[in-house]
Amino acid sequence: MKASNLRRLAAALLVAMLMLPGCLEAEAVDEGAEQATEVTLTVWHSFAAESKEEAVFEASVAAFMEAHPGVEVDVTGIPFAEADRQFMIAAQADEAPDLVRLSSDQLGRIGDVRVSGEPLLEDLRVHLTPAQRSAFDARALNAMRYDGALLGVPASQDCLSLLYNPILFDAAGVEHPSEDWTLDDLVNAADELTAGDVNGLAMPVKDAYWWFGFQAGHGGALFDANGTPTLDSNGSAEAMQWVIDLEQVHGVVQTGTQTESMKTQFLGAKAAMIVDGPWNWATYEAGRIPLQQTLLPTVAETGERVAPLVTYKGWSVSKQSPEKVWATELALHLSSMDVQRTFASETYTLPTHVDLYEDAEIVESDVLSGFLDQLMVGTPAPTTRAMGMVYDPLVTAFENVYAGEMAADEALQLADEALEADLEAAS
Repeated sequence: MKASNLRRLAAALLVAMLMLPGCLEAEAVDEGAEQATEVTLTVWHSFAAESKEEAVFEASVAAFMEAHPGVEVDVTGIPFAEADRQFMIAAQADEAPDLVRLSSDQLGRIGDVRVSGEPLLEDLRVHLTPAQRSAFDARALNAMRYDGALLGVPASQDCLSLLYNPILFDAAGVEHPSEDWTLDDLVNAADELTAGDVNGLAMPVKDAYWWFGFQAGHGGALFDANGTPTLDSNGSAEAMQWVIDLEQVHGVVQTGTQTESMKTQFLGAKAAMIVDGPWNWATYEAGRIPLQQTLLPTVAETGERVAPLVTYKGWSVSKQSPEKVWATELALHLSSMDVQRTFASETYTLPTHVDLYEDAEIVESDVLSGFLDQLMVGTPAPTTRAMGMVYDPLVTAFENVYAGEMAADEALQLADEALEADLEAAS
């Protein structure tokens, strides 16, 4: 959205805000605003078009421009999955935006890339004070680091959890899920709930992202402490087979379920449970599904809880930006406590600002507090090149096991070898 349109939005927002009690009091003028003259920032975001997230983002940018009259912000939306690739292409042509929204795994893919010997992203350690850094969850801040350099300001985090339709449970006379559940409890309940055109559970059993948490619960890990791939670590094959068996052996997951079809099943009350993230909660609410959430179960054999991958998204400043100070200022604004609170309340986006963990509005929200509880027992995604490359070999591994062409342990061993070969070729 062009800056002129955002300014019109800001004016409307300002009028509305001035009608609120206490909003007519004078505020101190930011020192940077007095210094800013004719500054233009280009920003790439990766929120879905016409989504609530995009609307909150654009309103936040408009508020920033209202507070800093000398700063114009031109906004462009790009597909989330393409953000890192498009940014790298733009940087190679010396046309990178000043600010871009990237995930932690995308930072892992960008971190080692150089143009004319220079990294693509600014190291923000020289721009953020210790107090500014300490405002964020340490795990989230660490996820924005690559080889020690701070390549972004963490604005959000997310993970999967267990959601369920209490009406279907009550109709079948099955007790609701609880934090005390084991994987056996999950399967047994799903079996009781599977009848007619209703399945007990919906999740894409061939998607590695959904497997990561079950791998951790079975005692496995994607990488060791040195970052070396360990896709075939102890417990990993058992976790893969357990996930696939949900469909092929227990029959509690509908055959061929993918990420989109699982949402359709849950929205149509054709699935009693679903493993999904907060990003789809509003969609289910709009579909009048009376959903509830609880922690993913524990694995009885290990005593460990299923620990879904925790991923992070933040704002990164281009190394090529001529306005790094102002770009950093905007990144901090878009990651500020007030903006994160708005994102949380309006879109169920999980905050990274530690003060918001105790915020009354968030604590009192069953959705936000529930997902934050899940997140705290999750597995932080490493910000490494290997994490950005892990999916391709795992796609092949899952396909081979699902088709019955290979045992899980063999498939994961080959996937581990393929990932190590890919990393060596890329170095």
